[in-house]
Amino acid sequence: MRIDWIVAAVTFLMFVLWAFSYYSLINTGEAVSVSEAAMSAAGKISDYTRMDFSATPANITAPSDMENVTVWAYMNWTVEEKNSTRVVTVQLSNQSLPCGISGDRLYWKANLSAGGNHFFIESAGLDTSLNCGQSIPPTDENQSTLWVTESGVIFSDERNSLICSQMNQSYHNTKKSIGITFDFNLLIENADGITTCGMPVPVSGRNVFVLPVSGRLWEGGAVNMSVRLWR
Repeated sequence: MRIDWIVAAVTFLMFVLWAFSYYSLINTGEAVSVSEAAMSAAGKISDYTRMDFSATPANITAPSDMENVTVWAYMNWTVEEKNSTRVVTVQLSNQSLPCGISGDRLYWKANLSAGGNHFFIESAGLDTSLNCGQSIPPTDENQSTLWVTESGVIFSDERNSLICSQMNQSYHNTKKSIGITFDFNLLIENADGITTCGMPVPVSGRNVFVLPVSGRLWEGGAVNMSVRLWR
């Protein structure tokens, strides 16, 4: 009888331990699944805030130092690219040189040093008015040599402001266009301060997932963002 009692007790304990382990495994698996889904959704939101960006190196060799010279290049733009085009000496500095567009030519004014001079012709997927709208007399002299265009994605203060406005005015439509089921909130920090948009973060009763994102800005400098999601 004592042996039967011991066997029964051990069997019962084994069953309890198995049931507890199975329950823990299910809950842990569910937590991992929700966490992975949240991070995937956060990635979609982060991608939504970015825009396409390209930079084309433009080089010209000058025989001597020259001031306020007109330099030019042939370009092949879309309308959006043409409007956002600017010419800089340092990538993403937002310090565009005086520039103008005539047909398929981009002209800009620059001070040249004897030897090689390097510029970057940048454009972005941003709905904006014409950046290179100055009147620069056309010339056939000082044509620059263009190199391979580098493409990527970048953040923009202007785009972030537009997206925040969309979220606050039509949150559910924005959520639908991103293609996620989580509720979310954006906290955006740049040189001008901190902006939040989207749904208010729940005070309690929800698991809130946070994805920190940072990157360079089209307008110069950098931005730090926190994408916060919950169900």
